[in-house]
Amino acid sequence: MSGIAYLVEAFAEGNLLRPRPEVRNLVDMSRAVGQLCGVDGLDLSENARGITEAVGDADHIVLALVDGLGMNLLERLPADSFLRRNLWEQMQTVFPSTTAVALTSLTTGEWPQDHAVTGWWTQLPALGSAATILSYTARSNNQDLLKRGIPPEVAFPVESLWKSMPRDVQVIVPKAISNSVYSRYFSGGRETIGYESLSNGVDAAARHISESEGKTFTYLYSSRVDSEAHMYGMTRPQVQHALSEVEREIERLARLVGDKARIVVTADHGFLDAPPPKRHTLRVDRQLQPMFRLMPSGDARVMYLYTLEWARERVRRYFEQRFEQVFMVVDMEDAIKIQLFGPTEPTEETRERLGDLVVVSSGADVLEYNASRGSGRMLKLNGHHSGLTPDEMLIPLIIV
Repeated sequence: MSGIAYLVEAFAEGNLLRPRPEVRNLVDMSRAVGQLCGVDGLDLSENARGITEAVGDADHIVLALVDGLGMNLLERLPADSFLRRNLWEQMQTVFPSTTAVALTSLTTGEWPQDHAVTGWWTQLPALGSAATILSYTARSNNQDLLKRGIPPEVAFPVESLWKSMPRDVQVIVPKAISNSVYSRYFSGGRETIGYESLSNGVDAAARHISESEGKTFTYLYSSRVDSEAHMYGMTRPQVQHALSEVEREIERLARLVGDKARIVVTADHGFLDAPPPKRHTLRVDRQLQPMFRLMPSGDARVMYLYTLEWARERVRRYFEQRFEQVFMVVDMEDAIKIQLFGPTEPTEETRERLGDLVVVSSGADVLEYNASRGSGRMLKLNGHHSGLTPDEMLIPLIIV
């Protein structure tokens, strides 16, 4: 069975989830929040309008994003927990189901095909290779992209919606990333506060609301669930402790702000563990390297291949023979036709970054290539995301 036929069948059977604009999704939520906070000109779907009605017109809106809190992790909390009691609906994230892609959709209100951030490792034509986009470094040698003369507007061609919000906007993130290139882009240049602990972040969010003289939008980001799930896997006590902290602190925030604010809680993606037998390395050796015009980019469960035209079928056969029914190889034009990256045609910038073939995991298996200094680190992790399984694609929409 061809890669595209496998994906279509898996979508039909529900084993994998195709991003669909008719299903409530992260882009809907982003545009709904933008509309409620005064951003003009947003095209709202029926599902997005449903979110605006559920949240309502509030002087103070808090958007809390818990990195990695997919539906499968949320359901590990007790049924009577604060977050589960306030679950409004589940929704889909974007593909690839990974932080760099999803957060860029969150801040821009656009699908990946439009905002052009395509994975943890995103191909940048200006660099001539892949960048580790959140750290804003070259993948091959960790060099700062600013020192390579690549300004953020080249890497991130679509502006943050938050830049044009006519509200007092504050972005609250862990201190370690508060002044990063990506955080400055993501915040739209609005005030960014770095916190030492999630408790400190919740206190800062409550202060922002109580001290502001006008309407506010507050973004609160928590990364601990994601970090623990990556390191230990979903079922370990460290992940449960991180979930309990998020539960406790979001409930405390709700008590602190009372009826002054509406709180929306969601995630960027879910998780699916990959035990050691599910972890694979693509060795770009003497056989493969002459077939590539650029080295691969992407993420754990999605890899973009940039092949020379004469070698495309050879590369496809190599993957099909080595990874039969484990990784699907799909022509990029076919991937675009089935709307993997969004419902319309990709922009020219996005097309350049997507490549010629896309390799998609059929489940838990992950794949990394070994042509960079950081090779192998991903394969030491127990939990992964970026694929199309329900565990990775389904995220909560919690409204308090």
